[in-house]
Amino acid sequence: MLQMPFSKIILTFCLFFSIGSFAQDYVQAPNIITPNGDGINDVFFVRLDGVEELSCTIINRYGEIIYRYFGVNGTWDGFTHAGVKVTAGTYFVMIKGVTEDGSIVKSQTSLQVQY
Repeated sequence: MLQMPFSKIILTFCLFFSIGSFAQDYVQAPNIITPNGDGINDVFFVRLDGVEELSCTIINRYGEIIYRYFGVNGTWDGFTHAGVKVTAGTYFVMIKGVTEDGSIVKSQTSLQVQY
């Protein structure tokens, strides 16, 4: 992991992938969130074109599910379902979507939480 001396680096990226006839579809999700209440990169979200249903699971480094949301407009704000603020570090994201024709699309990525 590359560490930069700056405390306010804001990065986002898009994952491009091809699954069957979905070569033009893409997943858009940030690779870092800074849930510090400043209104910039405070929440994690997933945007997946052509998907009607979406589930997103956030997993900590110990393999424990700490948050899960359902729906294409869902977000994660860096808190567990119990309302506990997560520690800074790397989290893993598992994304599952169902397209308009019933096909299942899956993706995985990592996410950095920084304060």
